[in-house]
Amino acid sequence: MWIIAVIFCLLSYLIGSIPTGYWIGLIVKKIDIRTVGSKNIGATNVFRILGRKYGILVLVLDILKGVIPVIGARIYFSPEFQVVWILVGLAAICGHTWTVFLGFKGGKGVATSLGVFLGLAPIPVLIIIPIFIGFFYTTRFVSLGSIISSLFLPPLVWIFTQSIPLLIFCIAMAVLIIIRHIPNIKRLIKGEENKL
Repeated sequence: MWIIAVIFCLLSYLIGSIPTGYWIGLIVKKIDIRTVGSKNIGATNVFRILGRKYGILVLVLDILKGVIPVIGARIYFSPEFQVVWILVGLAAICGHTWTVFLGFKGGKGVATSLGVFLGLAPIPVLIIIPIFIGFFYTTRFVSLGSIISSLFLPPLVWIFTQSIPLLIFCIAMAVLIIIRHIPNIKRLIKGEENKL
């Protein structure tokens, strides 16, 4: 069983590693998205550089990179193997954040984390989405919305799942997202962060 779990994690990492923003930039405008705008391969930078249509496309694809592996794990492994579900989700996030296709440099992991938790704990995520939208439309800062949402998610996950492994995973992912946003936090403090 654990050999199959390892295979699931490896496949999840590879799915998470697919650099959708980078590839779409090359296909659509023959540009390396890592060299323009914020130099990030995520949906926000694609939105700024390539426009709304492609930004939304990358967002959806990055979310699916998290949802699909977790749903697959949930179908194959029973609830007593919830830790395997979590490890599969973690592998997808690691793939997105440290993609093997781009020298282990990837995105910030927000959209793929959203997809992972949509597969693991959908109700908290459905509550978080309007919180993110509210902060985003109020401030026009995607980074701030992402950071605030990541802080709200752990207590909601605990309220709705009462799962200690899920709570620990959620806290760890919130910390990762905040760490990945340190440059954005510095720009927010200085008043230099770009609005969308």
